[in-house]
Amino acid sequence: MPGAPPMRPVGAAATFLATRLAWHRAAEHVVAKARYLDDGEIRLTAWPGGFATPSLAGGRRVGVRLTSVVVEEHGESRSAPLSTLREAAAFVGVEAGFPSELYPPATPCLPDEPLDVDPAEGEVLAAWYERTAAVLGRFRLELGGSDPTPLILWPEHFDQAFVTEDAAERRRANFGASPGDDGHPEPYLYVGPWGTVPDDPFWDAPHFPGALLGLDALAAAADPDAAALAFLRRGRALLEDQLAS
Repeated sequence: MPGAPPMRPVGAAATFLATRLAWHRAAEHVVAKARYLDDGEIRLTAWPGGFATPSLAGGRRVGVRLTSVVVEEHGESRSAPLSTLREAAAFVGVEAGFPSELYPPATPCLPDEPLDVDPAEGEVLAAWYERTAAVLGRFRLELGGSDPTPLILWPEHFDQAFVTEDAAERRRANFGASPGDDGHPEPYLYVGPWGTVPDDPFWDAPHFPGALLGLDALAAAADPDAAALAFLRRGRALLEDQLAS
C-alpha cells in the first residue's frame, strides 16, 4: 500500500514480546482510558508509528508512537518517553487503569513497572498495524454488500478487525490482524468464521476455529499486500461456497 512502511519480520522473539506487551498495557491503561473519559468509548485505531484514539473533543488525540506517548491538539504534537504507565498517564492527564466497569482488562495495571519498548521491535509492530490497516481497509470496501462494521483496534485484544454482518450467519466472520498472542506469539492475519468452520485445509489456526497467515510468510512474499488480500479473499470465498453447497 503506497505510503505505508514495509512489513518486517520479528527480530528477537523475547524483545518483540516485551515490546508488544508494553504497547498492549499502554493501550488498555492509558490510551483507551483517555478516550473513555472523553466520550465513553474505548475503540482505538492505527496511526503512523503505532496506535491512537480517534479525534476527541477539541480535536485532541492520544496515542503511542514507537517509544513515546503522544498528545496532539490545537495543531501541535507533544511527546514523552513511554517509561511507566503512571508517567504516561500523567502526561496524558489521566490516572492509569482500564475502565474496569466495562470488563476486566487483559493486561495487569502495574503503574510503576518499566515499559520495556525496543525501538526496532516497535518499528516491526508499527509497520504491522499500519500496513494491515490499509489491507483490511481495502478488503472491507470489497464487502460492501455484507454490511461490514468499521475497522477497529480493540485495546483488550490489541488486534484490529472488522466483522461482516451478512444475513446468512454461516457467511459471517471476523477479518483481522493480531500482533500476536499466547497461541501464536508473532503477528498474523486471521479469518474467524462465526459458524462452523468449513472442511478445508485453509482453516489451519491451532488455537481458534479459523485460519491465520503469519508475518513471517507475509514479509517473505514478493508482494506482501497481494498475499494478504489473497488470504482474506480465500477465506471469504470458502464461506460463500459453504453457503451455496
